[in-house]
Amino acid sequence: MKRFAFIMAGLLLFSAANAQDKEALKAQKDAQKAAESALKKAKQTYELSIPNPQYGRKETDFNKLENSLPLIQEAMKSEYTKDNPQTWKTAADIELEYYKKLENETKADPDNEDLKQKYIETSSNLVNYCIKYDSLLILNPKAKPDEVKTQHTMYQQYAVNPAIQLLQASQNYSNSDKQEDLKLGAKYSEEFLNAVEKSHLMNDFKNENLNDWKTYAKAFRAQSYLNIEGTPEDKIVSVYTDLMSTKYKGVAYQSLSNYYREKDPAKQNQYLQEGIDALKDDPEQKDLRANFAIILMQNQFQKGDKEGFKKTAALIKEEFSDNDNAINAYLMEGQMTFEDKQYDEAKAIFLTAKEKFPDEPKTLLMAARSAWMKAQAGGSKKEDMDEAIRLFKQLESENPEDPELWGESLYILYNNTQQPTLAAPYKKYYKAN
Repeated sequence: MKRFAFIMAGLLLFSAANAQDKEALKAQKDAQKAAESALKKAKQTYELSIPNPQYGRKETDFNKLENSLPLIQEAMKSEYTKDNPQTWKTAADIELEYYKKLENETKADPDNEDLKQKYIETSSNLVNYCIKYDSLLILNPKAKPDEVKTQHTMYQQYAVNPAIQLLQASQNYSNSDKQEDLKLGAKYSEEFLNAVEKSHLMNDFKNENLNDWKTYAKAFRAQSYLNIEGTPEDKIVSVYTDLMSTKYKGVAYQSLSNYYREKDPAKQNQYLQEGIDALKDDPEQKDLRANFAIILMQNQFQKGDKEGFKKTAALIKEEFSDNDNAINAYLMEGQMTFEDKQYDEAKAIFLTAKEKFPDEPKTLLMAARSAWMKAQAGGSKKEDMDEAIRLFKQLESENPEDPELWGESLYILYNNTQQPTLAAPYKKYYKAN
């Protein structure tokens, strides 16, 4: 009896499971039927809305076309129709009508921001629908090669102008100071680059401006991400690294060096050095390269990186001697040598700087101080003290209106060499403390 009960229970469970399977299968068939019906109705509604001389329709009936939108949305989301090329062809066809309508409306009302935003959103949809249709069409084993080629060319042309609208939008939004705008700038530049660099739809598209468009999109994308709060560090580095292969490589290295200025000085120096190397043969960015070198040199000096400093200073003196800031290479090198108590070498560096930058009084001032320190370190020999006095007197003759540079020093030097008569005129500059 128990065995019979067990058998009956098993049969009941099997029957229940079988019933559930049938219900699930029926639900799947119903969902598939609904999705395919939605696609069919969306396509029919589209065809009955667009101009057709045979039926006397000269313009698109947007009141009727609007009814196709929820239908095609359902087809695009359903697992039964989302991989059907016809779903995305129909979506692109519908969106093209709205794109043309909004294009005309924005031309008629160019200051209408709401209208422009709708135009950009429609451009985005149209580009992405065309890309999706093309990607599925080439995977369809039943599609004839000639038809695939014809459709590919047609929908590529549908997508080109909307893609350019995305590029323009990415520029506008990347220059905003609003976070939401910057996010749109990043979104649209990514979509443009996905279309022209990654999609099959545009892989054979030819235009003499295409490389420039890609470059601009990368620049707008990088600028957007840099200013979006909370953008991950690796994303910042990635988008600017992608920009390094373009004519904006200087901007890329500059932006990354600025990005790391406070958070990681070692990485700042890394990108400054990479920028110096990358711009070596780019005469149009010579000034930017010089700026990189000067900032790097200052950082190395402040951190006490003597070897790195000397290398960068030598580069500046050799290649950027006409730069207004090149004098710092000499002044810092002289200062570093001075602090190492190599006074003769320091004086020579400052005097060389004096020859190259005759209007900068710091060069002669530091040369005079170097001579004085040599004298003090060497027991105040007369010839060393006289050399210090000579240089301070030269400084006085060239800068008579600025006694702060030479007055007190000459008073002390003359007194230390037992020349009170010569010291007397300079006593008024002495600041005893």
